[in-house]
Amino acid sequence: MDKTIKERGIFKTKIHSALYNENILEAILGDIEGKSSSDLITGFKDHVKSHLFVDETIEDTGAYIFYDVMIPVINSNIKECVVKMWAICHRDTLDSYYKDGYYGNKADILSEMIEEILLDDTVTNKFGIGELSLESVGVYNSVRFYGSILTFSVNTFR
Repeated sequence: MDKTIKERGIFKTKIHSALYNENILEAILGDIEGKSSSDLITGFKDHVKSHLFVDETIEDTGAYIFYDVMIPVINSNIKECVVKMWAICHRDTLDSYYKDGYYGNKADILSEMIEEILLDDTVTNKFGIGELSLESVGVYNSVRFYGSILTFSVNTFR
């Protein structure tokens, strides 16, 4: 019997690996020049999580990426996997970041970087039986954090 939900863990592992990228590291950690590999990995793990816990748990004024995988449709042979990505920044840091070639505030830039990475051909080929596609972009707005909620989907075998 094939496991129905094993893709959740597999997709999370692939997403985490794909997001470990120089642009993402710079956006969430600031200047990364001269930092050791160990410091970069630790900082990445502190700011990129496979679950959503924001208010009451985050104390600093950084930028974060949270993600999760849902399976809202399961048919006899195919299931739909939905990847939700939250690219959020503390309100005090929103307008203090820019990067050539990207537009908007820090959360917008971080969202655009995530989209670029996840929709890159070398990454999308690792998900499901079709291509990963961006379905929608929403707004995340809380007392201290603001950002985007990106929803991606892909079909895979059951």
